[in-house]
Amino acid sequence: MTLAKGLLWLLVDGLSHTLWQQLAPMLPLRVDCALPLEPLSPNCQTPPSLFSIWSGLDATAHGLTGYEIPDAEAADPLGVADAFSRWPRDEPMVWDRWAAAGGRVRTSAVPFVQPPRLAGALLSHTEVYARLVSPPAVLAPGDVLSVPALQLHCPLSVSTDDGAMVLRGLPTGGDLRVPFGGTCHIALSPALPAALAGDTNRAVAVHAQRVEGQPRLCFLGFQPVFVHGRDAALRRLALRHRACSVGNPAKLHASGALGRHVDQGGDGSAELLLLDLLEVMHRSFLDDILWSLRAGGAELAVAYYPVIDLVSHQLLRHLDPATATLQPALAGAIRARMARWLFELFDGCQAQLAPGWRFIAHSDHGMQPLSHDLAPNRCFASQGWLATHDDGRIDTQRSMVFYHPAENGWLALHPSRMAAAGVTTQALLEALDGALPPGLSGAFRLVEGPVLELADGWTSPWYLQPPTAARLLKSPHLPFAAESRKGGDHTCWSDAPWLKGVFLEPHLQPGAPAWQAPLTLTQLAPALMAGLARPVRAAALPQAYAWH
Repeated sequence: MTLAKGLLWLLVDGLSHTLWQQLAPMLPLRVDCALPLEPLSPNCQTPPSLFSIWSGLDATAHGLTGYEIPDAEAADPLGVADAFSRWPRDEPMVWDRWAAAGGRVRTSAVPFVQPPRLAGALLSHTEVYARLVSPPAVLAPGDVLSVPALQLHCPLSVSTDDGAMVLRGLPTGGDLRVPFGGTCHIALSPALPAALAGDTNRAVAVHAQRVEGQPRLCFLGFQPVFVHGRDAALRRLALRHRACSVGNPAKLHASGALGRHVDQGGDGSAELLLLDLLEVMHRSFLDDILWSLRAGGAELAVAYYPVIDLVSHQLLRHLDPATATLQPALAGAIRARMARWLFELFDGCQAQLAPGWRFIAHSDHGMQPLSHDLAPNRCFASQGWLATHDDGRIDTQRSMVFYHPAENGWLALHPSRMAAAGVTTQALLEALDGALPPGLSGAFRLVEGPVLELADGWTSPWYLQPPTAARLLKSPHLPFAAESRKGGDHTCWSDAPWLKGVFLEPHLQPGAPAWQAPLTLTQLAPALMAGLARPVRAAALPQAYAWH
């Protein structure tokens, strides 16, 4: 086996194997290996999946079971914690192991990086998911683009020729004309401190469009970008006056701010506008990744790309041949845009790699097209197993079961109360299945995961897997079943084809062992790091950093 001189490890969030099969014929790329990648159990949301990928640990070892997780440190059994704030910081990730072995590292938009721990081995790390300063918004003529923290106060109007939106009073002086269908970047005042406006990408992006025939300005929001590592000064200068779009514009689509959805009588303009806004995000992450590769000097480059995940959450069901609402023209436009993004990403990365480098790209999970939203707590309440307070909150003192508000799949059980009432987990499943609407096939199942114990006797190892094409909502007051307005989702593990991720290797190395299916997330790090040539200055790897 020929060891790679360097490794580019690209994580494409949310790209399913099924979606890849739809897009691959549209891509003029050579891909030697494309395998389905098994989703993480019991929960395959992004934080636990990413942590398993880069640590080599399963959920039982690292304890992350969702984007949000039940807060075991809280006195309230309903408490929720953010997984990105509760991850186990003592566990070494692939970049920690590589740095400990004497290698050099670059990371782009990757979570779980602790720059001080990497010390001189870290050449650059862009931290893009810092605190939110301002979310995306849609503004009308007469509104003001106002973000006091950024010294932005720009009244909006329509140009006299009716061809653009005009912002007056830019931070750097003057006015800005944004043609309809166009995107512009507004540089922030250089006087703003880095702690507020970030180290680089000190700009905001705006996009002008007509929504339902009315002139609108879409503001892409702002989160500061911070840079760490030996080459931080160089990265701060690069892209300094280009906005880095991190805030999720898909929320604007979900709220209806971009116009009526196709299944609400719209003509597809809202969906196409969402793609235009995500185009800005695509370019933001692509530019950062390509800068990191051009800068060179490292043997390990790890990059994160979120755009496929965000568009899939809103629009994936339009790409499912089984859906009754399939719109061929819209589906074609969505596929074409996603295929172009992936081509620019893969082709751009390959063009920057030196001879002898290995390039792998894969997702953390797939995603299932949705047809229904289900509210299990409504079913439990109708059976008398769940009680609520007058304010609508779940009463944990009078209930015996509830689907946890973290919406990570965890089913909270009170064994002593269930036993006293003669209620079994099988009875819970039968009640849920009995309430399913006729148009939804499949059944509920329980997936076993790490045992969780909360205050007041609440405990369970079970995660609730809904029927295919359904997602679970926490409210006990919603209808048990309703048509979903979301395009796709992924929470609890299942063997459904759409939920499988994809592993891609464009050019297999000579003599490299073939990847074998089924391929799991925890297999990737040991195999990939074993195929990377040790740096000449390699030190003995600390025992604590040896693969498990």
